[in-house]
Amino acid sequence: MLLRFLQSGEIRPVGSTETRRVNVRLIAATHRDLAVAVEDGAFREDLYYRLRRVVLEVPPLRARGDDLSLLVAHFLAQFNERHGVSVRGVTRRALRRLQQHPWRGNVRELETVLEQAMIFRGGDRIAPEDLDLAVGRPTRVMENQAPFGRQGPAVATSALGWLQHEVLRIAAEHREVRRRDVVARCRVSHEVARRALAGLVDLRLLRRVGLGRASRYVPLSYWLTLMSDVAEWAAALI
Repeated sequence: MLLRFLQSGEIRPVGSTETRRVNVRLIAATHRDLAVAVEDGAFREDLYYRLRRVVLEVPPLRARGDDLSLLVAHFLAQFNERHGVSVRGVTRRALRRLQQHPWRGNVRELETVLEQAMIFRGGDRIAPEDLDLAVGRPTRVMENQAPFGRQGPAVATSALGWLQHEVLRIAAEHREVRRRDVVARCRVSHEVARRALAGLVDLRLLRRVGLGRASRYVPLSYWLTLMSDVAEWAAALI
């Protein structure tokens, strides 16, 4: 049925006895060499020749240096709107480093690197030291600090690691933290703050009290101490 449609442009709706001509354009994309796949018997030859009408070969990102600056501007504008931040761009040295990278993961790798750099940036522009172009390595190694005691667990190193570290500092200072506190102190959007707080809850470093944006997040060690004090007070009354 697919081959017939590709050849004639006609389909037969389910339950109908009549064929119908449709005016569509079909775009097929692949990262494989289909000619080799046909020779190896891994792709149907009749389907290959019906699809192979106008062929456009898109070179990898590492071979499109002129496109890289345009993609960087596109992703930064997208992330600024998504995360509620205001990153003005990348420095010349950072752009030069991006152009020299092989980009084995193509555009998706570039998108990930830029989003991580926006979180770890030191100023209003992304600098070379903000970029993590190493494959299979954490974005940035945080100091193994434990704000709730010497043996407290360290924050997991991730794209939100720096932000979560700041959230724990707020919680340690005030014995609790709210989403608006994170937004004001770290200058991030409410959505980014929510993700950071949720990650710390999953790590069992914070406990959520209440619902919605008015929720409070209490350090787990402090929460356990408080519950212990309440238990001792109740036992004394009995």
